[in-house]
Amino acid sequence: MITGNLGGVKIGDDTNPLIMGIINLSPTSFYKNSILNSREKIINHLIKMEKDRANFVDVGAKSSAPTHLYENKEEISLEKEIEILKTFFDALKEFDLKIPISIDTQSAKTADFALSHGASIINDISGFKYDSNLPSVISDYGASTIIMACKNNPGDVFNIKEIKSALKTSVSLGINANIDKNKIIIDPGIGGWIPERNHLHDCNILWNLSEFRSLNQGILVGISRKSFIGKILGLTPEERLWGSLAATTIAILKGAHVIRTHDVRETRDVSLVTDFFMSRFEKQG
Repeated sequence: MITGNLGGVKIGDDTNPLIMGIINLSPTSFYKNSILNSREKIINHLIKMEKDRANFVDVGAKSSAPTHLYENKEEISLEKEIEILKTFFDALKEFDLKIPISIDTQSAKTADFALSHGASIINDISGFKYDSNLPSVISDYGASTIIMACKNNPGDVFNIKEIKSALKTSVSLGINANIDKNKIIIDPGIGGWIPERNHLHDCNILWNLSEFRSLNQGILVGISRKSFIGKILGLTPEERLWGSLAATTIAILKGAHVIRTHDVRETRDVSLVTDFFMSRFEKQG
């Protein structure tokens, strides 16, 4: 039985799949319709996410979309990343958000700023391989963390064995920094992170997601509107909703505990129906 604690919320085998809504503040995010560049847009989107019953929000001020797939050449400095996040936290002063906040960053300095302003989760796509100070910052705040599979650079692992090895190392780095093991959530890193990765690598990861249960950590999957769906369908990010929902069903059937998505309401409906069938019929054998 896998259980976990993500921002004070219980996740695991004995709960419904939970939904993490994406908030993109970076002007270089790959899905342009998701970019929120004003206080008003941030507040309106937060209101919608709560109405759609998101369990968490994941805020990114610096896009990690692959530059070989998308036109996101603009470099955002550490100072700029924090400046952009200030806009988000300033907006929060006008809105009583009742769900945990995750910050998508690889930087200890950014994490320290965010956690001191009310975030309770750090989502690190480098799996603690970019900034060695990050685990200690998370530990100091008693926060939760999501760590993505990474050997040297995000997404640079290809098969299930390599991904499991990279995640084991990252989990150990967190535990050695005194992060509560229960608060470490793993992400296998689906996406076209580097040119050598292709859509079949992602399909293989998704189809074999249950292999990661052996790590005994909560599992988060980020598949929303990603390039492997575009490759299968021949569609742009703006047209990939239905493909994302199909992939969500597979992810839940294969053991995902948290789904990170741009489309909260649609993803929640899919997750609840999928989980209903799993709960009812798997128990019957």
